[in-house]
Amino acid sequence: MILDELRVMILNQDPYAVAGEPDDRYEHTHITDAVIDEVLDRVRPKFWLELGSMLGGSAIRVARRIEARGSDCGVVCVDPFCGDVNMHHWEFELAKSGGWRFLQLVNGRPTIFERFAANVREAGLTHRILPIHATAIVGMRYLDRIHQLGYLSGLPEVIYLDAAHEAGETLLELRTAWGLLPEGGVLMGDDWDWLAVRRDVQRFTDEVGVDVELRENNQWILSKLGAVA
Repeated sequence: MILDELRVMILNQDPYAVAGEPDDRYEHTHITDAVIDEVLDRVRPKFWLELGSMLGGSAIRVARRIEARGSDCGVVCVDPFCGDVNMHHWEFELAKSGGWRFLQLVNGRPTIFERFAANVREAGLTHRILPIHATAIVGMRYLDRIHQLGYLSGLPEVIYLDAAHEAGETLLELRTAWGLLPEGGVLMGDDWDWLAVRRDVQRFTDEVGVDVELRENNQWILSKLGAVA
């Protein structure tokens, strides 16, 4: 299993050992069971890569659908777990108002990962989900490198992009993800209603000549033609 190979690469350490308290107040998990099932039926992946995981809501939803179907697909979550520019900008005002904070800074450091780890552990899915602490670009290039070196037996057949949301940066993520994806795989993502995301996806599809398939909750899908090996 892909996750076993990656656990070796992190020296068989337990990434969930730092889990804090579960936090289910993040309201921006948009992927649906219907979209997950559609992609699982279409691709039948062994390796699902998520770029941008926040508190783990989408990864947990995907892993639950995988478990329900009896698949041995592993979910890898690449995220620096440091939040985006908006979350950093909002932290001070939310702290003043007593509102729920995305970052929940402790000693100036976001505690997103501690809550992600707690949520995955509470869901009973630590065997199915493995985090990698990196930006989307660094994470993808790392996976590509260890695959080329023979440490990783396969590349992701599904890549779920929910990372930077910044104009230009999203385009770079799309190009890198497409290069990592095998023929027949699926590159999909969230937040079609974000202007920066939508424009970069449209620019990318013009470059590679594929059509965007839109689904509920602002989900979008790009299929890489060919058969998955």
